Amino acid sequence: MAAHRRKQRTAGIQGLVRFSAVTLTVASAAVATACGVGGSKDDAAQHVSVAAAPDAPAADQETGAPAPMEATAASASPTPAATSVPPTTRPSPAASSPVAKRPAATTSKAAPRPAATTSKAAPRPARTTAAPAPTKPAVKKGAPVSGSSGFTSGYPTGADARGAVEAAVAAAEADGKKVLIDFGANWCGNCKAADRVFATSAVGALLDASYHVVKVDIGSQDSSAFDLLRDYCTGEGAYKMPVLVVLDGNGEVVTETHSTGNPELTETGLGAFLRKWA
Repeated sequence: MAAHRRKQRTAGIQGLVRFSAVTLTVASAAVATACGVGGSKDDAAQHVSVAAAPDAPAADQETGAPAPMEATAASASPTPAATSVPPTTRPSPAASSPVAKRPAATTSKAAPRPAATTSKAAPRPARTTAAPAPTKPAVKKGAPVSGSSGFTSGYPTGADARGAVEAAVAAAEADGKKVLIDFGANWCGNCKAADRVFATSAVGALLDASYHVVKVDIGSQDSSAFDLLRDYCTGEGAYKMPVLVVLDGNGEVVTETHSTGNPELTETGLGAFLRKWA
């Protein structure tokens, strides 16, 4: 591009020089004509026309394209023409000075966001369940809880009460202990209170040492159970449960609470009753 521009400038200067020469020749011919010097007008005109034809500018050695003509042929008028400077061709901004290339827009990638760190909540400490307070083992009905006496909590329903009494009397005759018959009902509050006392260690020890215990259910309206109760309690009036009957080894009644009334249903009251009739 720079070499081409230099050639263009050179061609422009050459054209200007030729134009100046033509102008000078025309002026000289006009002066000579006015003064009557020189040849005829036709010769002068012919001379002017020949001299005014500028040589064609040399072709661009690199491109082969002819350089633009920057000077026009002078008029063949005998009147001297004013010397006019051909307008200089202003190099276009694109040709004269290379436009500084804009730096390529660098797409600034946004810094990657840090990965969201899911902060796990600290695990809650395991809930410590307080150890339950020790409870007394549930006493199953019909299961002995006081050793050799045969005491059980509750009253067995539908059992052969008379046969159980006979077996206890036979055992009492053999070992010299007494028989304690407890007539009551599973829905009776006083009977449950008496069971709790009989199940204690102190009163239970008295039962094991001196009694064979038989429990008879009279709360289910079993006629055979009531018949057995009447055999040992002949007094009048309603029966206040529990009814406690003590028999000896011969099956004879030693005492019964239907006539005498129940002792206090506590360790002290039942303990004193068992010691008295052991």
